[in-house]
Amino acid sequence: MKKSLIALAVLATAGTSFAQSTVTLSGKLRFAYENTTVTTAGVAADTNGLRVTDGNFTLTAVEDLGAGMKMVASMDVQSRGRTTAIAGRDASLTLSGGFGAVLIGAIEAGNGIIGLGGAGAPVYGLDNGVVLAGAGNVDILRYYTPNMSGFKGYVSVLDTTVGAGGMQSTAAAQDATQIGVTYAGGPVAAAADITNYGLNAVVVGADNRLRMSGSYNLGMVNLGLGYEKRKTTAALNNGSHDWLVGVAVPMGQTTVGLNYARRSVDGVAQDANGVDFGVKYDLSKRTYVAVHYQKETAGAAAGVVQNDTKKYRIQLAHAF
Repeated sequence: MKKSLIALAVLATAGTSFAQSTVTLSGKLRFAYENTTVTTAGVAADTNGLRVTDGNFTLTAVEDLGAGMKMVASMDVQSRGRTTAIAGRDASLTLSGGFGAVLIGAIEAGNGIIGLGGAGAPVYGLDNGVVLAGAGNVDILRYYTPNMSGFKGYVSVLDTTVGAGGMQSTAAAQDATQIGVTYAGGPVAAAADITNYGLNAVVVGADNRLRMSGSYNLGMVNLGLGYEKRKTTAALNNGSHDWLVGVAVPMGQTTVGLNYARRSVDGVAQDANGVDFGVKYDLSKRTYVAVHYQKETAGAAAGVVQNDTKKYRIQLAHAF
């Protein structure tokens, strides 16, 4: 539950209306006992112990500009307890109105298919670069269209050198343009986007990417499916394909979920694959306890023993 900290009216010149501005504080803190077993070339190594799995607080300011327009400023800060650094996370400004919305910020661009394709299952998340693409930090400028019977479109400009001051044609980092569409209506949700990358000073890098995902809520079960295709500028073996299937089953205060993902890479004989399983029990609307298990097997050449990682954790979490 978000707590309102400040609600104030700003008086302009005589005869003008009041502009209402509200600031809210929200966040989360998650602790867990975790055990991880990494097997490399057939040799296993274990690590285990208590750890902070996530912690942050977010300040969000909303100002009513009148005439149907609104400004939202959001700043997210990582805070995970003693001996851990306070660090910046997402920061953005969003101006919205009848024209749609414009967002500018420095944010973490997520995996893109796990949100819907994972079906909302309470799991670790396979988006760490082994089986599914991981998230990346970007400077972003994005325009969203108004909602059109459940459909929304968007166009983005992305700079992967965060804070570098714009699209750097001589930088050893890539920029990108992106176009996408989302749909939400009844039990169905879907999303798709296409991204084209500028090479800049990168010798071999990303060329283009296609992502599609969707979910269907049957009431007693939520199903998800996701697909991502990537191409690089390499002359040979320049493509990869990620598939994701998800299911989540809510049963009162308990939710059980499962994700399965597979990655095939051109020129790599053995595919990477991963299984993600979780059970979450809600103690309240803001507090839960969960058990997670994940196994990932890395891709490898023919005849080579595939490395794998297995881990499980028992987690206690609270959001405010």
